[in-house]
Amino acid sequence: MIGDTHSGILLNLMFTIADKVLIAFLAILTIFSYSMASGGRQGVEIWIEADGKQAGTYLLRKDNLIDVKGVLGTSKINVRGGKASFFSSPCRNKVCIHQGEISKNGQMAACLPNRVVVRVLGGDGDYDAVTR
Repeated sequence: MIGDTHSGILLNLMFTIADKVLIAFLAILTIFSYSMASGGRQGVEIWIEADGKQAGTYLLRKDNLIDVKGVLGTSKINVRGGKASFFSSPCRNKVCIHQGEISKNGQMAACLPNRVVVRVLGGDGDYDAVTR
């Protein structure tokens, strides 16, 4: 009796061929999407927008800590080693900080609650935009 119960549970956990094909397809699609997003060419500068207005343009090759006034307060953008990222922001969840670094032409990082957007420009990239 106990062996029959375990066999029934195992049968319910087995995948059909269609399930395996779907899982393989989704895995390949994920890997392809990641490779496309991480492609592109090194950007030259970042363009920063705060509350719909341009807040400045800065070279990626020059290390800098930039204060940007948004609707909630000041976000700090760190430019170091040819990459830019949110260093700090007054938003509650800090999603912008966890987005990581951007450096390829077309990549963007944003703090939506504070309405601050950072976009990488230059370098003749392959994409119009890539988000994280």
